[in-house]
Amino acid sequence: MNQEKVRIFNDNWQQYDLWFEKHKQLYQSELKALQRLIPSSGMGLEIGVGTGRFAESLAVKFGLDPSFKMLKLAKKRRIKVVQGEGESLPFKNETFNFVLIVLTVCFVSKPLQVFKEALKVLKKGGVLILAIIDRKSPWGHYYIAKAAQSKFYKAAYFFSSHQIISLLTSAGGEVKQIVQTLRQPPPDILQIEEPKPGFGQGGFVVFKTIKR
Repeated sequence: MNQEKVRIFNDNWQQYDLWFEKHKQLYQSELKALQRLIPSSGMGLEIGVGTGRFAESLAVKFGLDPSFKMLKLAKKRRIKVVQGEGESLPFKNETFNFVLIVLTVCFVSKPLQVFKEALKVLKKGGVLILAIIDRKSPWGHYYIAKAAQSKFYKAAYFFSSHQIISLLTSAGGEVKQIVQTLRQPPPDILQIEEPKPGFGQGGFVVFKTIKR
């Protein structure tokens, strides 16, 4: 992630964290989809942990992020934080049972390198759980349209599910399972959704990948 993107998150960490309070049904729907695929035990790392909202709710013990101010809040949520970037993880190979990446891929400079690094630090049998906003969904179209007016999304690139599958495969992973949520239209949802298999209907898509 380049320094301008890091500055955006450093300067607006409070606004970022407040989003989860303003959009509770949306946040809970995303959590349900992640919970469907994430392991129930084992040592986990979230790349792009931000303020720790997902890591705390999903019992992920370690979090990495380039934004110092966001990490300060994640630490208060009892995440063991490390300042760094996903393109060069400061961990030994085969350290974690699972790695979580939620939306962060749309902000990184080298997504393929991030996926390779994530797979390297996974133990044998470990899994990479990756979540995106699918650019081909109504939610993807919505965020792309508002990007110019958004502090955060003006710096983002949204991937399609097909692009992500190709990148994960190129990195040395095998996609084993996919679920989706946010089938209600943007800009917000009124009811918490249960995730469904596959992609193509929901805006928030989660991929479970193992090393080949």
